[in-house]
Amino acid sequence: MIEDAKAEGNKAAERSFTMANTVEKTHAKLYKEALDNLGNNAEADIYVCPICGETVVGSVPEKCPVCGAMGKVFVKID
Repeated sequence: MIEDAKAEGNKAAERSFTMANTVEKTHAKLYKEALDNLGNNAEADIYVCPICGETVVGSVPEKCPVCGAMGKVFVKID
């Protein structure tokens, strides 16, 4: 889909698909870590960027590494 958007010159779609692809790689990593730690009862703060969906564990970054949104817009997941 990214290549199709590029070929069509659709910059908005290209950006959206690229961010979604990047974020899904992060999600896959977090899912694997969660599975590896089942039963450990470890707790951590989880934050999500409302712009692109990037998910971080621990503390909020100064800026979203995917879309560049300010860290203060991240939403804590309870």
